[in-house]
Amino acid sequence: MRHIQQPLESEAPDSFKAWKRAHKGANYSRLKERRVKLALKESLIERQKRLCCYCESRIGMDNSHIEHIEPQLGGFSAKTLEYSNMAASCIKDPPKDSAAFTDDLGIMHDSLLHCGHARGSNRVVSPYDPKCETLFSYSFSGLVKANPELGDPDDIELARQSIEFLRLNVSTLVSLRKLAMFETVRMLSSGISADDILREINGRLPPFISAASAAIRAWSAGAGKKSA
Repeated sequence: MRHIQQPLESEAPDSFKAWKRAHKGANYSRLKERRVKLALKESLIERQKRLCCYCESRIGMDNSHIEHIEPQLGGFSAKTLEYSNMAASCIKDPPKDSAAFTDDLGIMHDSLLHCGHARGSNRVVSPYDPKCETLFSYSFSGLVKANPELGDPDDIELARQSIEFLRLNVSTLVSLRKLAMFETVRMLSSGISADDILREINGRLPPFISAASAAIRAWSAGAGKKSA
């Protein structure tokens, strides 16, 4: 998980700030204006460099939703309209007739559900918490695990809960993460620098950048042993 600088209230889109001024005391459930919600989501996507706040897959307007870091809790949270409590997470609710749903109950298949929509109100690490980058390790199998170097039992449990509740090891994410890591090694082997592999291009970071960074560290360590 990549650490993202927590947004400031002053950075929120002007249309959103104007809506809040006109609806004092409201919560997020009252925000129905499409124009305002689209501006809000686009601003979050852009500041996250077009990556999901949790799994780091590529996101855009059509495959993301506005995530509340402190869950809305049925409207009882006092932070439902705080910009600093919002992020952009992957997987927008698909149409009920799409393949993401079962034919009989209209429930999303477990193999597809992950990140914000899987989390519910369960406790997970916030991408705005700097320590989020230290909690996880990535293997070339594509799996993400609790960092074996963690010593604090609370951090270990938080890492495990985050992986479980965000479903960061569903098959689709594992396959894409594995591909990103092996592609990173391929580029390194062909002479492309780590800085070029990880660099931001037109406001976008490469998907699964944490896994790619782990692949770079592993490759660099192996290259160091060979030269020793």
